[in-house]
Amino acid sequence: MDFTDDEKFVEKVRSIAPATQQDIEQLRELLKGLSISTELMESLIQPFGSEIDFSKMSSNVDGENNG
Repeated sequence: MDFTDDEKFVEKVRSIAPATQQDIEQLRELLKGLSISTELMESLIQPFGSEIDFSKMSSNVDGENNG
C-alpha cells in the first residue's frame, strides 16, 4: 500500500479503525521506519536463488535427517 498519498492513506486507516489525525501521523512514521528497516535487512541478506538445498532443511546440526 502506498502510504505517501495522504488521502488514500487516511481513507484506508479509517476504514480499518477509528483514528485521529495524530494517530494517523504516528502510524505513517511507523510505516516509514518499517519500510526503511525492511530495505536495510534486505540489503544484508544474500540472494540464494536456487542454491538452497531444501532436502537438508529438516537435518540436524550433524547432518542427520530426522524426517
